[in-house]
Amino acid sequence: MESPAAGKIFARAASLLVRNPAIVVPGIVVGCLAALVQFALEPDPLAALDASMWTRLLQAVAQIVAAIVSIAYTTGMADAAWQTGRARFGDGTRAFRRDGGHVFVAMLVLFALGFGAALLAPFSFGLSLVAYIFFFIYTMAAAVVGERPGFVAVRESIEIAFRRPLPTLLTVLGVLLIAFAMGAVATLLAVAPLIGPLVAALVIQTVIAYVVLVIVGEYRALRNRGLTLA
Repeated sequence: MESPAAGKIFARAASLLVRNPAIVVPGIVVGCLAALVQFALEPDPLAALDASMWTRLLQAVAQIVAAIVSIAYTTGMADAAWQTGRARFGDGTRAFRRDGGHVFVAMLVLFALGFGAALLAPFSFGLSLVAYIFFFIYTMAAAVVGERPGFVAVRESIEIAFRRPLPTLLTVLGVLLIAFAMGAVATLLAVAPLIGPLVAALVIQTVIAYVVLVIVGEYRALRNRGLTLA
């Protein structure tokens, strides 16, 4: 059964984002660091095919790690925003300190699963990545908000996805649209060497922060209704 408050969660998440623009900053910082790593790992055009493939694989690993770290930190800030209406950078840091073990294990599991999904992507027409996002999208909320141990957080995310497939699927579609928008915006702004990429990153990270706020809000609503793990 769908939550009657789903519309309110989306609206409230937008309001919290407007009041707390700092939630966007961690994603931008991590994104910039990831971009530097991507640039450093850019394969030599004259390198052997095997070397180029391994370099691309390392770039994919760097992207996965950056995404997980960014979402984990942003989740801590989003949880504070839902609780008090205000989010500060310290809230993200405290989430790592308070639930550092849970987040670390969850990150390792997500990394391993994401790595496997990336390897299978060429053979599954990208469906492995869609399934990865679908089943594990609530993991960080479970680890940070629910304070679940890493493996329990992963299991809880899977159970929520099975229990609420439609809202989960809609969120996944939103994430995929962000990915497509990322490429489109980057192409449109390619003529502006400096400002263009910065504006594109700001827009993309704003949408990602909003998605995290929605997921945290949904998770908190499920927990209040007793629909998460006991």
